[in-house]
Amino acid sequence: MGVDLKQQGPEVGTSFSGGFSGQPAWQKGASPGMFGTDVLDGLLTGMDEYRRRIEQRPRRARSLGPAAVGAFKRLDDEELMERLTGFPAACVVLGKQPREPRKVDRLTEVVKRGPGFPAGALPSLTDEMLLQNGRKPVLGPANPTEDVRLATLRTTGLRGRGGDVVPALHTKMVLLGELWWHDETTLGRAEDVVEFTPHRLWVGSANATARSRGQWEFGLWADDRALLLRAQQFLVHVLARSDDWAGTGAPAPGTASGSGRSPGQDAPGPGS
Repeated sequence: MGVDLKQQGPEVGTSFSGGFSGQPAWQKGASPGMFGTDVLDGLLTGMDEYRRRIEQRPRRARSLGPAAVGAFKRLDDEELMERLTGFPAACVVLGKQPREPRKVDRLTEVVKRGPGFPAGALPSLTDEMLLQNGRKPVLGPANPTEDVRLATLRTTGLRGRGGDVVPALHTKMVLLGELWWHDETTLGRAEDVVEFTPHRLWVGSANATARSRGQWEFGLWADDRALLLRAQQFLVHVLARSDDWAGTGAPAPGTASGSGRSPGQDAPGPGS
């Protein structure tokens, strides 16, 4: 099992240089980090703890509940897929779509059952090129950005953007936060607005796969405000360069046919 930092005493370092704090994200429940095998349990425990914290506190009138945004190279871990499906709002970008029909069907089920995520809760996403079915959505009074619902799963891969190629996605991270609404835009107009406020960030070396549970990995929770905002900016950048889940095992809409790999992107390995 993963090493619980709280049980190791002060001789085990719980902080890193560069301001990346390993202090506990909450007083009870999940540890700030795990090293060893099965570190995805630390992610799942953290998601459960955060959801309970938000949902069990005295209800705030403007809160819409907890939400998650993340990115992984691969996803096939059953427990994590169930957490995403049951979370009030969630969207995760995957770097690779599986070829095996069983795995494709399972991820397609996650998309069908999952809650999705309101695109309008990430205002900076409107300034990026968010693709739907390989095309930038046409926005206007009849189709405002606020009404666009991102699927629970999206994918990114080989795609040219003005001569550029989207880099291979090797990220392993989940950003937890709260959705809330207010009724005034930045221009002062009365209008229902939904926004996302980040609170907790999980980063690690482990892919969201069942195989990773048997490998030596690490996973850490952080709540440094500057880090949360930077992580959100990065995830918005990734989301804007992703496509809707294709659910076919083939390259997603908007990607080139063939290998689906960017130049320099590694082929699937036994440890992924």
